[in-house]
Amino acid sequence: MNMQKFWFGLAVAFGVMACSSDEDPVDCEKSGLFLSLGTVVNATQCGVADGSLKVFGSGGKEPYQFSLKNGPTQDNGQFNNLPPGIYTIVLTDANRCSTTLDNVYIKAKDFTFTAEITDDNSCLGSNGAVTLQVSSGNPPYLFAIGTGDFTENNTFSNLPEGYQTIMVKDNEGCVVNLGVTIPRGFSGTSWENDIKPIIETKCALSGCHNGSRPDLRVFANAKTYAKSMKSKTQDRSMPAEGSLTDAQIQLIACWVDDGALAN
Repeated sequence: MNMQKFWFGLAVAFGVMACSSDEDPVDCEKSGLFLSLGTVVNATQCGVADGSLKVFGSGGKEPYQFSLKNGPTQDNGQFNNLPPGIYTIVLTDANRCSTTLDNVYIKAKDFTFTAEITDDNSCLGSNGAVTLQVSSGNPPYLFAIGTGDFTENNTFSNLPEGYQTIMVKDNEGCVVNLGVTIPRGFSGTSWENDIKPIIETKCALSGCHNGSRPDLRVFANAKTYAKSMKSKTQDRSMPAEGSLTDAQIQLIACWVDDGALAN
């Protein structure tokens, strides 16, 4: 076997412009799609849906569609009849690119709150957190997350990146839903210790496109094609032979999301 050609063709194990040529026609990360907050009108009291918010879209390709997280879409950024809570607004453009505006507060005169949010920076685990503080209402307060029971605990730990539904109930039984988004933090996933060994042990191929693609063991090549490495390993279209574990796929994603660093 020609070992030089064998290693030179390593990149195609990830399908980087080889073995699979499908690419998204629009790079949403470069589309410039942006969502900005205009006005927020607080609700008059707990349990009353008379708050509102307005957002503006820009960039990308019009027409736009706006929605609250998990809600129906509409063609404008004005949302009315909202009860107190924390909201995520979603903007989708004509290219199906999307962006979000997270953790927008609508408070009430008798129910004000803050959420101290800690990023999830664990690649293979979850260490995000939320601590809620409520005032100007009817204490004592009870707290619940997801489908869990209400308790006096106002801190929720070991949360993954993403959207979490947290509920607060006051002494009069009024319940406020808080749609909190846990941001992704910097995971510190290492090229040298985590990613390069995956490439060397799991993705060495010969024969695919005759070894005519760049060698992903070389950091500069891996960084250039980092986005394709992430997308094609996540949809399991690559490597063309063999397979990666869920943990290996997640490590590649974390490294790419960290900025594909030479660490």
